[in-house]
Amino acid sequence: MRVTILGGAGGMGQWFAGFFKDNGAEVKIVDKSAKTEAIAEEIGVQFLKADISGLPDESQTERIVDTDVLLLAVPIDLTGAVIERVGPKMRDGSLLMDITSVKKVPVELMRLVTNEGVEVLGTHPLYGPSATSMRGQTVIFVPVRKGTLYERVYEMFERNGAKIEILTGEVHDEVMSVIMGLTHFVLIAFGVTLKELEFDVEGSRKFMSPMYEIITDFVGRILHQDPRLYALMQTNFEMGEVHATFLACAKRLQELVAAGDVEAVMAEMGMAKTHFGDTERAMEDSDGVIEEKINRSCKKHESAQD
Repeated sequence: MRVTILGGAGGMGQWFAGFFKDNGAEVKIVDKSAKTEAIAEEIGVQFLKADISGLPDESQTERIVDTDVLLLAVPIDLTGAVIERVGPKMRDGSLLMDITSVKKVPVELMRLVTNEGVEVLGTHPLYGPSATSMRGQTVIFVPVRKGTLYERVYEMFERNGAKIEILTGEVHDEVMSVIMGLTHFVLIAFGVTLKELEFDVEGSRKFMSPMYEIITDFVGRILHQDPRLYALMQTNFEMGEVHATFLACAKRLQELVAAGDVEAVMAEMGMAKTHFGDTERAMEDSDGVIEEKINRSCKKHESAQD
């Protein structure tokens, strides 16, 4: 199976280049980055240096679509233009797939611009390029046209331990606007608030219990990564209602706290707990994470003393 990855010099592009190569595919990465050739040599795959945002060279476009699987690993704001350029030239029997964080618009566009004989698959791997493998990772599939290549990709992901969930593009975006969009929004706002307060994050770590240090680390994890990616997710998910609801809830809680209304705050927490569901399982699972954090910290401290 021949796999070409547009945006192959990016973080996830490199990850999937290595993944498909390790699973027996003949892989080629396409990117405009000056590091494209070096990255290809390091992974051990072919490469084509090209500006994927415009693909002005027709001959390059033909070389790009001469493949079995064309994987789009480009930024969200470029995805539509790239689909419109390469989609109509895909040959029957090939597979066009993407790994964009949003799904409704890309999968519909892939369907519209490709021939009926072209397989189309939207995917969303819910992990980043730091993941060591696909084992235990959730990957959303939004299948549009399935065929032999779709089945091979599905089997490959499943064989490597992925937890595959099938959704429509609409449902995916609705769910992810909360799972990812709201979570990222809260963590980014947390980080911005620390900055506004001029709070000494590192200096305060010695006062943090493991739970609070874990939460702080997740704020740092988001801030450490590509800010453009997170900004694009916020602006490409339909976040209006989610943001408005979160801000209204935060404002209501702030007013109750300012009024000293302990009973009302308790009532809000009680209703949220009932809606949440299995808080006992959440407590047990998070206890495991905290215990692991304690164990790692103790080992690090013991090693420093040796």
